[in-house]
Amino acid sequence: MAQNQGYAMTSPPQQSSQFQAPQQQQHTTVIINQPSVPTNPLLVGTVQGTREWSSGLLDCSDDIGSMAFTCFCYPCSVCTIGSRIGESWFTLCFVPAADITYRTRIRTLGGIRGDMFSDCMSVTCCPACAACQEQRELTTMGL
Repeated sequence: MAQNQGYAMTSPPQQSSQFQAPQQQQHTTVIINQPSVPTNPLLVGTVQGTREWSSGLLDCSDDIGSMAFTCFCYPCSVCTIGSRIGESWFTLCFVPAADITYRTRIRTLGGIRGDMFSDCMSVTCCPACAACQEQRELTTMGL
């Protein structure tokens, strides 16, 4: 019989820490620009507009000051509107239907839904109400 000469049973040798199984790399994708329909960079807003007027055409009593100013001196009120949107006060004197043009410009600047026909009808049927609405809208827009 063989004698046990101090040899002990040992477990199989451990793998060294230098060899590691290949790890899968994780990739993170960050989207900076959302995909969108290509647009013309020169086009500032949409053709249809994105919102309605902040107040109604007949809401003149919401701003008594503008209503009184417009009723007593409509040309002065329209000149003020023109000044607030960056137009010269000469525009009212020399451009036919300048008050309709001002309304269209305000609608365009504010992204308000509408068309030139509705602008024309508003100013023609009730110019004082239209001017008061424009004054209120400019105040709401911060102009």
